[in-house]
Amino acid sequence: ILNSVFLAEAINKGLDLAIVNVKKIIPLYKIEPEDQEKCLNVIYNRGNENPLFDFIAHFEKKAGRTKKEKSPDESLSLEEKVKQRVIQGNKHDMENLLMTCLEQYNPLQVINEILIPAMKTVGELFGAGKMQLPFVLQSAEVMKFAVDKLEPFMEKTEEQSRTSMVIATVRGDVHDIGKNLVDIILTNNGFKVYNLGIKCEIETMLNKVDEVKADAIGMSGLLVKSTIVMKENLEEMKKRGYNIPVLLGGAALTRSYVDDVCQPLLDSPVIYCADAFAGLDTMSLIKEGKLKAPADDAERAGQKRPASRVARPEVREEEIDRNVDIPSPPFWGDKIVRDVDLETVFSYLTESVLFRGRWGYRRGKMSREEYDDLIDKVVKPEFEDLKKHCMDNRLINPLLVYGYYPCNSDGEQVIVYQPDSEEELTRLSFPRQKKAPYRCIADFFLPKENGVRDMIALQVVTVGMRAQEEARRLYDSNQYKKYLLFHGLSVESAEALAEYWHKKIREELAIAGADGATMDEFVVQKYRGSRYSFGYPACPDLGENRKLFELLKPERIDVFLTEEDQMVPEQTTSAFIVHHPQAKYFTIE
Repeated sequence: ILNSVFLAEAINKGLDLAIVNVKKIIPLYKIEPEDQEKCLNVIYNRGNENPLFDFIAHFEKKAGRTKKEKSPDESLSLEEKVKQRVIQGNKHDMENLLMTCLEQYNPLQVINEILIPAMKTVGELFGAGKMQLPFVLQSAEVMKFAVDKLEPFMEKTEEQSRTSMVIATVRGDVHDIGKNLVDIILTNNGFKVYNLGIKCEIETMLNKVDEVKADAIGMSGLLVKSTIVMKENLEEMKKRGYNIPVLLGGAALTRSYVDDVCQPLLDSPVIYCADAFAGLDTMSLIKEGKLKAPADDAERAGQKRPASRVARPEVREEEIDRNVDIPSPPFWGDKIVRDVDLETVFSYLTESVLFRGRWGYRRGKMSREEYDDLIDKVVKPEFEDLKKHCMDNRLINPLLVYGYYPCNSDGEQVIVYQPDSEEELTRLSFPRQKKAPYRCIADFFLPKENGVRDMIALQVVTVGMRAQEEARRLYDSNQYKKYLLFHGLSVESAEALAEYWHKKIREELAIAGADGATMDEFVVQKYRGSRYSFGYPACPDLGENRKLFELLKPERIDVFLTEEDQMVPEQTTSAFIVHHPQAKYFTIE
């Protein structure tokens, strides 16, 4: 215990390298506050005249007490036993403990005075980097289990009095993991959440607000286009006279966009929420009547206007090499592939992205040794078990359609031709950077005036509708941790399939000689050319995806576009491949 506290203190003070026995290190949240205090007294030589003797006496007394105890629980009060079950994500004997609580408290008291404080502790541990997201969801499962057991004993008026939110993923957006995490965290901290699902019109949200008299609206969305929909929704709310707090969240949102663009549209607070716990903090302020709109600041609101369109520069700072061999594809047109080996797809997963990004196993305040121990003993076994489960039950089904087409550039457009004629099939449009080096994706293809055809490869890959259905089943059955893990794996499997098939395309084009040897090298584009997707920084217009879909017709593998140009199932990616060696990722500003 002393070594664990000392190591944590040293890391906080700047230690970045230590040699320790990881089996002897205990995470801080598992060490009782009194024990931590005795250790800190020794480390900093503080407290009474002899903190070392005090430390020894404390743990000798504790050791003697432990020998007599049958289990750690026996020294805890009933209330603490229930709290510890929630904090540790342990349902063991929870129902009996709750029934005993009901002999002393009414159901609402059990929730408000025992269960919710336990979840607050979980949130504090998460915020301090001492607990990872999967363990938070495990605690939420226990909380949901407890509330479900208590609800039959509650009066209807008690149920109706909770602070409430209507939440949805905005029109055209199919991504729901972030919204569902908010639902889980809020619901299991005593709030009432009306989750309206994905692709939700503002009309539907407002009707629900009127019906249930909700205290707030939450809007979620993944891509840039969804942030525009959120702005339109706020304009509609203003027009109709709605004046309740709005919480906005999503990967493409920024605090400045919410403060400068969204907040001025409403008189009521419009709050940027970076994650589910920011949503919890905001709803807590609403419950306490303490949430205020940011101060009206005309300068902050900015009178910001869209940047004026700039003319295409006559001189480019970046010269594109035109003496590049044009690869010969094995066929022209498109092809459907249904027999992709799932184990091979899994080999293209980037584990660090899955573990830290999708699953939330971040290091936080843990020492490097503690974190590595967590990955080796908990995360990787979960990973292997889940992969086997998916293969045994055919939950992830890799499918794709891809093809090769002749093309040329024409300014900021790429003309895609019918393979066996001069007929134009479509024109893909791309923006140009407004400052040096003035890049535009179209520059990487031969101009039509050269009189020589270039080529472009296209692909749409998915892991199938079954994956989306399984994620929904886990969420609906309150298996929150399994939901997080499966959803993360299925989404990353679609990314892995895209990476794998991009590799196959390079092999078919005989340009794979420059490929790196590892996934880490693929992540930093150690290969010839680039794979771009609409909706991302180099080509942000998601609407161009419709042209790609018209060419490949991925509805043949049950992939479709929403009215806002996002793909269904969610576990799907689309891309076009540029073979030119100078083509790499960049950002349009």
